[in-house]
Amino acid sequence: MKQEAKESMRGIGKILGITISVYAGIRWLFPLVIPFFAAFLLAKLLNPLVEKLENKLKLKRSIWSSLLVGALLLLLGAAIFFFLKTLAIQVKNVMENLDLYRQQVGKFWEECCCQIESLTGIQAEVIRYGVEQRMPTVMDHAKENMIPAMMNGTFLYAKNMFVFIGICFVVVISTILILKDYKKMRAALANHPVGSMALNVCRSAYGAGGAYIKSQIIIMVVITVICVAGLYLSGNEYALLAGCGIGICDAMPFLGTGTIFVPWAIIELVQGKYMLAAIYTIIYTVCTLMREILEPKLIGNKLGMHPLAVIITMYVGLEIYGLWGFALGPLSYILIKEIYYETR
Repeated sequence: MKQEAKESMRGIGKILGITISVYAGIRWLFPLVIPFFAAFLLAKLLNPLVEKLENKLKLKRSIWSSLLVGALLLLLGAAIFFFLKTLAIQVKNVMENLDLYRQQVGKFWEECCCQIESLTGIQAEVIRYGVEQRMPTVMDHAKENMIPAMMNGTFLYAKNMFVFIGICFVVVISTILILKDYKKMRAALANHPVGSMALNVCRSAYGAGGAYIKSQIIIMVVITVICVAGLYLSGNEYALLAGCGIGICDAMPFLGTGTIFVPWAIIELVQGKYMLAAIYTIIYTVCTLMREILEPKLIGNKLGMHPLAVIITMYVGLEIYGLWGFALGPLSYILIKEIYYETR
C-alpha cells in the first residue's frame, strides 16, 4: 500500500514538473525560438518536393532549397502587393465618395433621431440640438487624446515592421540552411536519446496541430455557408462576399460573427427595419450555436480528447496565456501528455 502511495506521489510530482516545464517553455522560451520553429516546419513541408527535384534533375540540394524558398517569397510578395494595391484602390474610392458618405450618415442620423422620438417621445430637434452642442467638446477631446496616441502608434508600428522584416529574414535563411542539411539534422536528432524523444513529442504535436487547423477550417466553412445562405434569404445582394468575409472573421479569436452581426442588427433596428434585424440576430445565434456544438466535438475527436477536456484546456489556456490560449491550452495538454508517456 505504501509502495503504491509512493508511486502515485512520484507520478503526481512528475506531472507537476512536466507541467511547470511546458508552461515555462511556452511562456518564455517559445517566443524566442518561433523563427527557427517556423523555419523547421517550413523545411519539413518543402523537403519531399526538394528530394523529388534533387533525384529527377540531379542538381545540388542547396540550389533547389534556395529556388523553392525564393519562389515562395515571390508568391508571398505578389500576394502582399495585390492586397496593398486593392486596399489603396478602396481607400481612394472612399475619399472620392466622402461627400456621398457624409450625406448617408446625415440621413441615417435623421432616421435615428426620428426613431428615438417615436420610442421615447423626446422631439428629434431637441436630440439633434443637444448632440450638436456637445460635438465641438467631443471633437476637441478626441484631438487631444487621439493625435498623441496615433503618433505613438505610428512609431510602434514602424518598429514592429522592422522587427517583422528581421524575423522574416531569419526564417528564410534558416529554412534554406535546414533544407540543405535536413537529412543529417534529422538523423542526428533521431540517434540522440533526448533528440529522439523530442522528435516523437514534436511529431505528435505536429499531427495534433494539423488536426486542429483542419477542424477550424471545417467549422469556418460551415459558418460561411450559414452566413451566405442567411444573407441571401434576407435579400442582400452581396451575400456571397459578405458571408465569406464574416466566415473568415469568425475563425479569428478576437473577432467572431458577433462583431459584424450585432452592430448590423442594432443599426437595422434603429432604422425601423425589424425583419432584417431579426434575421441578422437569428444568423448570429445559429452561427454561435454551431461553433459551440462543432468545436468541442470536431477538435476533441481529432486530438483524441474528450470535448469537455478541450473546453477545459481552452479556458485554462485563455486564463494563463491570454488571447492565444485557445490554441496554446490544448497544445500544452498534448505536450504534457506526450512528454509524460515518453519519459515513463
